[in-house]
Amino acid sequence: MSENPERLDTSLADLVRRVRPGAEDPVLALLLGAELSDLVRRMRWSSLVINPGSTSTKVAVYNGLTLVTGDELHAEPGTEKGVAQRVRRILAWLKERRLDVSDVTGIASRGGLVAPVPGGTYQVVPAMIEDLARAPYPHASNMSVPIALALKELAKEDLVVTVTDPGTVDETELVHRMTGSPRVRSRGALAHHLNMHAVAEITARVLGRDLKSLHLAICHMGGGMSAGRFKDGRMVQAAHAFGDLPSANRSGRLPLHELIRRMESREYSLEDLKREVVSSGGGLLALAGTDDFQAFFAFRDGGATPAQARKVDLVTQMYANRVAGCLLELSADERPLDAIVLTGGLARSERFCAMVAQRIHLDVPVARLPGSVEAAALVAGLLRACADPASCLSYTAERDRLEARRTDEDALLETTVFERPLLRRREGSPPRKMDDIIADARPTGDPPFIVIAGADNEEALLAAKLANMEGSYRLARFLLVGPYARVCELAWELDVPIDEENYFVVDAMDPAARAAALHEAGAADILMKGSVMTATLLKAYLGGLKRKGLTGRGPRLSHLSLFDVPGRGKLLAVTDAAMNTSPDIDARVDILDNALAALRLLGIREPRVAVISATEKPSEAVTSSMEARVIAERFKDRRDLIIEGPLSVDLALSPGAAHEKGYKGRIQGDADLLLVPNIDVGNAIYKTLTVASGAVTAGAIIGGKGPLILTSRGDSSRSKLASIALALVLSRRGQGKGTP
Repeated sequence: MSENPERLDTSLADLVRRVRPGAEDPVLALLLGAELSDLVRRMRWSSLVINPGSTSTKVAVYNGLTLVTGDELHAEPGTEKGVAQRVRRILAWLKERRLDVSDVTGIASRGGLVAPVPGGTYQVVPAMIEDLARAPYPHASNMSVPIALALKELAKEDLVVTVTDPGTVDETELVHRMTGSPRVRSRGALAHHLNMHAVAEITARVLGRDLKSLHLAICHMGGGMSAGRFKDGRMVQAAHAFGDLPSANRSGRLPLHELIRRMESREYSLEDLKREVVSSGGGLLALAGTDDFQAFFAFRDGGATPAQARKVDLVTQMYANRVAGCLLELSADERPLDAIVLTGGLARSERFCAMVAQRIHLDVPVARLPGSVEAAALVAGLLRACADPASCLSYTAERDRLEARRTDEDALLETTVFERPLLRRREGSPPRKMDDIIADARPTGDPPFIVIAGADNEEALLAAKLANMEGSYRLARFLLVGPYARVCELAWELDVPIDEENYFVVDAMDPAARAAALHEAGAADILMKGSVMTATLLKAYLGGLKRKGLTGRGPRLSHLSLFDVPGRGKLLAVTDAAMNTSPDIDARVDILDNALAALRLLGIREPRVAVISATEKPSEAVTSSMEARVIAERFKDRRDLIIEGPLSVDLALSPGAAHEKGYKGRIQGDADLLLVPNIDVGNAIYKTLTVASGAVTAGAIIGGKGPLILTSRGDSSRSKLASIALALVLSRRGQGKGTP
């Protein structure tokens, strides 16, 4: 520590106050150091800074160390807010000030959400544009590189364009990537690394120390909030801007137990969570109706009513608690902190910063650096590149090196310490999630054979691959029927080994007929649809059943779908969404019997069955409602189910809707099985659950010799894996029982 650490707060605040147009920027000079600052003064390299936000673009022009001018260019009402509009706005702004983009030496660009990289300055390369197209969030900063390149095309060819500390900088130590879950890991990206790294460098210089010798915690408190811990010159731990701290329009970290409870009762959805945590639906905006902290605090001292003033005090205390708590969490290290720095727009409020400092009971100075030093940090990176182009890091090399390191780290984190036994539910208990179905599909002996009709299908092959990668056991072996060359080519592309042990290719010009024949001959236990048309496969399958005398007035084939719906505490079954188009009452009774038999095999002993219609009251005007009443009457004396019909989908699936409508039945939004009136309704429910709700589904044709795996072309490989598991469970448990 320096001789006068108590002066750190005053020094940092005074440094920012001295930044003004027409004068040398003391922050920039401090970041560059004396030697490089002297070179910049002599060379008078000029810089254009571009930092786009959601509704405006921050711009600045530097001549050497001198801040010539700076502004925030708001989008004009009614105009597009894309790259082209912002380029025009910047050019007009330069022209108003009698400046031209051709006059600048280089452009210092904000960077955006490129691929994860270590901190530093990078020259813009085409790979950045490619990676920005795959950015995890549609953030406004993603436009900064395209804007800079568009301006470069209008200027001289040798104009330097750099990016310094983009939003995806990730220097997190391995231990801080770990969580209590083997599948979820923390990420260091998406913190305000540019500003915080610059603040860390400035703090080190004010204290007269090398940054690598300091241990700092820094919190950026602005429209978005994040915090980081710097050790050995790197941000080794981060609390990023999406999820950890509440901000102007994001909720921050939410209590998981309460979140789970609300999602299970469907009072809160995944979309609600995304809106409040990731986009712009939480935080101060949700709590107080404003996303302007300064106006919020000013209102407290102005025209607020006593109740409003009390609410302001509570919200302010909550924010101070969360910031202090986050910084205290970051301090949990064997090495004590040397300093804590509060920065960003909220750091302009001495009162708020004092509230935070009062809650941090550590023997360490808490200083504030009001506002942001991002512009100076961007220019410093550009000027270093002008002085020494070799100082720029290679974007592709650093990106790939970090990715390789993370891959090695992930392999370490996945190392088995003790062999984890397969967790089984209590004998006879029903499956609650799709993972339970997949676990139940684990073979007790040699894995069964599944024949895929039309294995030249990417999703089917991926599902087959997953079936042999599910933990430490294989679910099944596969006969891959189809054009030999195409199946082998696709298998090679997807890394599916044709090893004649788990995967066998069967060349066939007519994959449906050949697969059905193999199934009929007993060479395969289960038949699965790949690239062939459903009607073609069913024709071949039914032909085999007919030859065995299993059609006519015998079993009726029907389709059963299971859905693992996010936020729902148990699986939902739907029948029939894919087989029978417009079944009459007798056919639907058979379809229901098929489904009940399948659910019994799965361990669902007394399912709640909703016979679906548009209304819960029988009406001559709605034919399906009258039919639903008849079907429900036929099953009302059965002891192995609870059935109600007609019932609308909302009453079947939403406890809230059942309560709101005063529904008196036993199914209060808690149905296990929906019996739909026709394929139109079933297909609409199927697609709504998978597309709009993000449900994982498993489907099979039941009612014949054994289940037939029939999936939609739009199903994910995960859903197709679940369909494989469902068919395996039904096939094994139904042997000798006249199975579905």
